[in-house]
Amino acid sequence: MDIELLASVSPDAMHRLAGGPVADILRPLSSGGRGLIGKSFGTLHALRCGLKTRLQEERYDIVHAHSGTYPYAVVPLAADRRTSVRLHSLYCPLGAKGGVYGKWWERSALARLAFERLDRVIAVTENVRDSLQSAGVRPEKIELVRMCVDTRRFCPGIPRKPPKYFTAADAAVRLLFVGNASRQKGLMELLQAVGLLHDRGLRASLVAALENQCGIREYAQGYEQAGAFVRRTRLESNVRFVGLVDSVEELYAEADLVVIPWNTTRGPSDYPMVVLEALAMGKCVVCTPVGGCPELLAPGPAGILTGGFSAQDIAAAVEYAVKNPVERERMERLALQRSREFSLTDAAGDLLTLYENLLKGKTRRHVECGS
Repeated sequence: MDIELLASVSPDAMHRLAGGPVADILRPLSSGGRGLIGKSFGTLHALRCGLKTRLQEERYDIVHAHSGTYPYAVVPLAADRRTSVRLHSLYCPLGAKGGVYGKWWERSALARLAFERLDRVIAVTENVRDSLQSAGVRPEKIELVRMCVDTRRFCPGIPRKPPKYFTAADAAVRLLFVGNASRQKGLMELLQAVGLLHDRGLRASLVAALENQCGIREYAQGYEQAGAFVRRTRLESNVRFVGLVDSVEELYAEADLVVIPWNTTRGPSDYPMVVLEALAMGKCVVCTPVGGCPELLAPGPAGILTGGFSAQDIAAAVEYAVKNPVERERMERLALQRSREFSLTDAAGDLLTLYENLLKGKTRRHVECGS
């Protein structure tokens, strides 16, 4: 199987990928637009145009798009349905609340029109599948191929080293946040929660690994606001901001709790990858009741769901984890067990079986398009 990956990639990101396995299959595309919404439309346009150009040079048996929002499903529709299998993996449920996109972005009728023209739409969670059916997409058009995590990379067996990221040795608990500084990720609520815990005599050390590879203005503003809050509340000794790290699994290994204070999963993924990676690392997760997270953590439970989205809710959940170490250890064991249900090998096998069933003996040539 020959694979090409079409994606909007910055020159800086290409430099970091140089020499890696992805670089060998990646065809980078530029995108225009300013701000998160502008860049989203720019990426959509770049993917569609880039695929059309490649289709003039090469025929593909499979064209498979991936995104958290449905409009990117129009990208594989650029391929001829008579010669190409056209698929889209949807990572967020239709109609999810919150996020930067209004309801105009995900009208059920428009989503149904796009998905019905594909050979299949792949739901990565039961929550996503249910939303597709509620929107009127026929069940025979939907395939469930679960999200997955690489448990060979993310595993609790990473050797313990002297702390590299957490420097507050006297902290009662080491908290980790991985994401960006957008309002949707809830970083400000988490910082406020750290302040509340400090006031209660529970000193928490927080490392926030923040990324903004695409140079999104809203993320940069959120970063500045978060930094100003830390300085204003004198939490500098409790909070550390880092950017992209060489080995995020080492960062997970140093943390006691991984906190996901999101207020929406609209856009990235119904099951946040941060949650799946933390579970695979055998970490106790503290998570807001957002998107598919209640579904993901429910068996066991394999983590702590906050009572809501406020700083008080987050602080209460962290305090519970600190004051109940036996319960926390039990959830860590359950987290590891739960992560095994999201095997990379199983998901890849399911996807390959689907490809084979739809190909029906065609010469195998494969292109991926992602936002």
